[in-house]
Amino acid sequence: MELLVEYYYDGIKHIEFSFKNKRCIALMNEDESKRNGKTVFKTEYFGAFPDLQNEFVKRGYTLIFIKNHNRWGTPDQLNDQYEFINYASKELGISNKVITIGMSCGGMMSVLLAANHPECIEALYIDAPVMNFLSCPARLGNSPDVTDSMWQEFENAWHMTKSELLTFRGHPIDMLDKLVDNRIKIYMAYGDSDKTVPYEENGIALERKYKECGLENLLYIDKKIGVDHHPHGPTDIDFAIKYFEKA
Repeated sequence: MELLVEYYYDGIKHIEFSFKNKRCIALMNEDESKRNGKTVFKTEYFGAFPDLQNEFVKRGYTLIFIKNHNRWGTPDQLNDQYEFINYASKELGISNKVITIGMSCGGMMSVLLAANHPECIEALYIDAPVMNFLSCPARLGNSPDVTDSMWQEFENAWHMTKSELLTFRGHPIDMLDKLVDNRIKIYMAYGDSDKTVPYEENGIALERKYKECGLENLLYIDKKIGVDHHPHGPTDIDFAIKYFEKA
């Protein structure tokens, strides 16, 4: 691994490097003796709402990130993420089973990654996840804050019209059986006033599926009262991390 940048801030070591010509970042506790070899993978929006990721790092986890060329979970993107996880594991000497931090479109990526590559998943933290492309970005439901530019991004990434999307069967909500079959542990946060990714059109499908299959013990729902799509983050960071540390 050829390091491009290395610096320290607030007890955290930051390194930047390249993989498949993409910018990559790893954060780790400055004190090597405190690192636990476990891995957290931020799937999108590296610098956004960083409190949870930074707290994981301070507690010994290594956080990794690869810059995406789009935020809509296309198959080539997911393949790059999977290969990156294995590359970073070997180069940094960390686990190749990750806890994801996925916010909004990052939550969608977390679900698709877990469905397609469950062998690299320890658990998911998903926050206001996009689960139904008909809701966001197609705006065919009740999502008034979705913009035309978001749909244009999706159309450019997937090369798909809204008419074609109606019969598409690659939405995150179409992958729920795979999550259940692999008993993927999930912490899902959402705002009950979200006007961009409404819970009743997105995350609720995952909640219902896990409950129908008797997997309530593998799913924690963090309902944030009066919260819109932002800010992201769990109600209680300490509780969230301890949830993942439970056997």
